[in-house]
Amino acid sequence: MKRFIFYLLKMIAFCCRAFSPNLYKFFVVKAHLIQHVKFAGSPEYIDYTAHLDASGGLCIGNKVVISTKVIVLTHDWSFLVRVHANSVVYPSNQYQMAYKAVSIGDYSFIGAGAIILPGSNIGKYCIVGAGAVVKGEIEDYAIIIGNPASKIGDTRYIRELGL
Repeated sequence: MKRFIFYLLKMIAFCCRAFSPNLYKFFVVKAHLIQHVKFAGSPEYIDYTAHLDASGGLCIGNKVVISTKVIVLTHDWSFLVRVHANSVVYPSNQYQMAYKAVSIGDYSFIGAGAIILPGSNIGKYCIVGAGAVVKGEIEDYAIIIGNPASKIGDTRYIRELGL
């Protein structure tokens, strides 16, 4: 039933998008709250095509922008392939190994098509470039791009870059 309500709210948000940005944001946030995404404030914008997996814990900061086709993952079962390949008994803590929380700091921007992997922590005032694949700790004010994502600049000095 929760899944149905989630998709219903996203559909309502999509329909509201053309005439009321505030109503759009209201319904998108409500939809993600049903999926247990935690918000530490009010996001600036979350595109309705973004996939936010909160199964391992996801916290989104104040005034965060999440662009189109962004994927945020909080689970990864790939380690079981190695366990299976080596004919090892499944570890008793497999659920702790599979689920890792993700946090996105205040005023950060996540570009179109970016993928945030489990266990990542993106600091405040960060810019994640389109298509970047992010894993691990990203310090505050970082500008990151690429696969794997690497730091190319600092948002505190963006005027010096001519942007």
